[in-house]
Amino acid sequence: MFERIEEIIENYRRDHVLSGNVFISKEGKEVFSKSYGHASMQLNVPNRIGTKFHIASVTKMFIAAATLKLYEQGLIDLDQHPGAYVEKFKGLHSDITIHHLLSHSSGLQDIYGVPDLRLEMSRWKAENRDFIDYLLQLEQQFKPGERWAYSSTGFIMLGYIFEALTGMAYEEVLDSWFFSPLLMESTGADNPRNINPGRAYGHALENGKITNADNDKLSDADAPGELFSTVRDLDRWCRALFGGELLKQETMDKMFTPYYATSFDPNLSYGYGWFLKPDIRLIGGGTPGFRSEIWHDPANDLRVIMLWNYEKVDSHQLFRLIRPVLLEA
Repeated sequence: MFERIEEIIENYRRDHVLSGNVFISKEGKEVFSKSYGHASMQLNVPNRIGTKFHIASVTKMFIAAATLKLYEQGLIDLDQHPGAYVEKFKGLHSDITIHHLLSHSSGLQDIYGVPDLRLEMSRWKAENRDFIDYLLQLEQQFKPGERWAYSSTGFIMLGYIFEALTGMAYEEVLDSWFFSPLLMESTGADNPRNINPGRAYGHALENGKITNADNDKLSDADAPGELFSTVRDLDRWCRALFGGELLKQETMDKMFTPYYATSFDPNLSYGYGWFLKPDIRLIGGGTPGFRSEIWHDPANDLRVIMLWNYEKVDSHQLFRLIRPVLLEA
């Protein structure tokens, strides 16, 4: 199987630049792992299987799990208004609930849709203003629960909520509940200004040339942010999550209930933190220089994880090519 998957990826590689890591497991066993390209093209440093990548919105699966853990502990009501937990959030639309934040149905403008966001964040930081106040002045685009629209704003708010409920910083919550118990030693809050040995640079394409990419537009914001991780750490997380080690079955059912059809694909729904098809759970993320994807096929106990530090890689095309081989075995 390894050789067939390797051949598929190499065929893709003939016409496309690949830089990143692929990790595949089936029935609890690793069936493929390989590194491609460079952690830094500029310094000619190759990617290795332990290379750390910015995982962008794949972070949302951790935020969703932490929120649901609070639900299990009786500390949060999914039908409650966010203002019940963070005083400033009382200024949000009166109908917004935790459920709406988790399912991208709050109607809150996606902060990444703000024009000139990088400039906005620089100005806000220079004025030493509270990032929560910036979130509160974003537009309410439709009535909560009316429809689905992707919005990272709601997940940032959830990070603030579990800080308020636990008395711990966002990254401390995730580390104490998930990363340390699961020995995910190469996962944490990603501040690209920090020296983080083994963390890849992001690469972009401009005017036909590969360049070092800009950092994420919110990388300087003092707020619950996105993470870095490795393919092995993420596989360890998926094994624990899907194996029922982290949340009760009733709670898992809530996470993987298809609440809304997505706006870009009527055959793709959204639960809490995960996109859903009848036979596949998936989550992805993208930011300048990075792409990250996880697919889980529960019926075949199959997990495919791809972390790329070149933003033009088409992970979904690769997955479509690889999956038939995995299902034959």
